[in-house]
Parts: sequence; C-alpha cells; structure tokens
Amino acid sequence: MKKYSMLFVFMLLIVVLSGCTMKAEAEKPKRVDKPTPVTSEKPEVEEMEIPETINSQEIDTSTWIDVDAPARIPILMYHSISSGNSLRVPREEFREHMKWLHDNGYYTLTPEEAYIVLTENKKPSEKTVFITFDDGYEDNYIDAYPILKEYGFKATIFMIGKYIDKKNHLTEAQMKEMNQNGISIESHTFNHLELPRLTESQQLDDLTRSKQLFDQLLEQETSIICYPVGRYNEVTKKYAEQSGYKMGVTTEPGAASSEQGMYTLHRIRITPGMSTQWFGQLVENGNH
Repeated sequence: MKKYSMLFVFMLLIVVLSGCTMKAEAEKPKRVDKPTPVTSEKPEVEEMEIPETINSQEIDTSTWIDVDAPARIPILMYHSISSGNSLRVPREEFREHMKWLHDNGYYTLTPEEAYIVLTENKKPSEKTVFITFDDGYEDNYIDAYPILKEYGFKATIFMIGKYIDKKNHLTEAQMKEMNQNGISIESHTFNHLELPRLTESQQLDDLTRSKQLFDQLLEQETSIICYPVGRYNEVTKKYAEQSGYKMGVTTEPGAASSEQGMYTLHRIRITPGMSTQWFGQLVENGNH
C-alpha cells in the first residue's frame, strides 16, 4: 500500500511540473518582425554642368529696334537641299531664295537672337528671318552651307542624335565646322520618334539625352528642340522645358510669336517649285 501511495505522489508531481512548463511557454511573448518601410522618394539625379559656350555669349541689343508686341518671326523650314519629293528643295531654288533675302536686306537670326526677339519684342532689323533645316542631311553641308557662307547668312540645323556620322547625314567634323561659322546645330531628339507615342519616361529620356549630347559634343547650351514630324503633347512641352530647352518648334504653319507658346512655335514650310515671288510674300507676311 505504501508502494502505491509513493507512485501516486510521483505521478502527481510530474503532472504539476508539466502544467507549469506549458503555462510558461504560453506566456512567453513571440517575436514579431516589423515590416520593411516603403519609401516613395525618387533617386537623386545628378545635375549636368553646362559648359561655357560660344553661342551663350551676351548679345549686344543696344541698337535693336522696339516692335509692337507680340513680335513675329518667319521661321523657314527646309529639309534636304536636293530633288525628289516635297521635302527636297533643289540647290538652285535654294540659292534663289537666299539671293532674294540678301537683295531685300534681310537679317538672319541665331537661336539666341530669335529668343530675344520673341520674349523682349525688339529686333536687330525691321526685316528678320530665321532659317532652319530638319534632320541634318549631308547636303546641308555640301550644298546649302556654301551658299549661306556666300551671302554671310546664319542658319540652324536640327540634327538627329543617333544619325551623326551615318550615311547621308552630317558627320561630327562637319557639324563642328559649321557651328564655328554661323550655322547653329540644335536638337531634333536622339531617336527621331513621334514623342506623343512614347511613355512619359521615354519622352524625358529622349529629350534629355539629345540635349546633353549636343551640349557636350559642341560645347554649347542647346536651346531649341524640334519635334519629329511636328508632333507633341502637354507632356512633351513640360519635359522640353524641364530638360533645359528654351524653345520648341513645330510644323504648324505661319510666322512664330510668343502667343503660340515658346514650346509650340510655328514655321513656314518651304517646298520645291515655289516661285521667288511667292517665297518673298511668305517671308514678308511673316514679319507683319
């Protein structure tokens, strides 16, 4: 009997100790991992330092004349100086156009001068014109450049970044030579894609990439963006300004003025077969 009593006490002791252990385990706090915080901060983008440039020098406007606001500029739009389609103006026709401008006393503007005319409503002459070429064809150097030099004219070529040194387009050496002799090289984007068809980030990348390319290659502050096929949307205008351009040109017809918006300036398309008289009327109307 004593043996059974001791066994009972021993078993009772085990049950009590087991219960205490389970209670201790139940009361022990469990470890809870804190979730990793989510941040909405965007990565910092290193700002590019824009070098001192030839075309960023101050322009003396002390002899310029005030004009009624808003000032208007005929921005002439050429492409290839050759023949074959509606975007190609033959060399001799181009010469006749330049001769008409020379004989009629027209002053040809740089991009920087055009910006002052549009934003400050004053001009270096009553008769001004801004000559531009789209796409950067090699014939701009071979055929147009000698004629421009002959008349002492300035002009602007909108070059496609990825076409530099490619067949039928300008080389780096040609661009640098012209840029030192009155022919400005500005941006026609890097990839020459219709900007509104791209995502917002793609638009910003293309606009920024092309500006940085020409800034560095030509040691300048590239100031104008020419939209491929003239297409743009509100995002395009926002990112053109954010990328550092001062102006944007379209293919919308007519003379340019600040009323259109500095990133949606109109231009006058010059087509083959245009008579000198008709050419002259377009230019004259663009000044009034």
